Amino acid sequence: MLESNHQDRIDYKILADCYNDYEQGQAWTLYLLDNMDCPFEAIYTGQSKLSIALQQEITVLALINSIHDSEEEFECFFAKVEVEVGDTLYEVPLSDLNILSADLRTQQAVADWQYFSN
Repeated sequence: MLESNHQDRIDYKILADCYNDYEQGQAWTLYLLDNMDCPFEAIYTGQSKLSIALQQEITVLALINSIHDSEEEFECFFAKVEVEVGDTLYEVPLSDLNILSADLRTQQAVADWQYFSN
């Protein structure tokens, strides 16, 4: 069962001791890497200019944000994932997905990010 106390988890587990946007981005990257078990199946709900149809079933392969991004190059954090549609790979925002099939830990991590990013 998914826990709905997103704000407590965000404030006291994920972003505790983060003092700027760069540290928050790194904290989110680590949290998502530690808690998302890829691959998993999802529905694309975004409206990007990619050739992915709205409501298309996709396979999420991996989080593609890097914990090695330098602070000088950092602008803001957008959780992006690599997805597969047929034989084509795309980069899409994690917030543009609805999970179809994933373990509970993955579902919780995605729900936490979507709560935070909206």
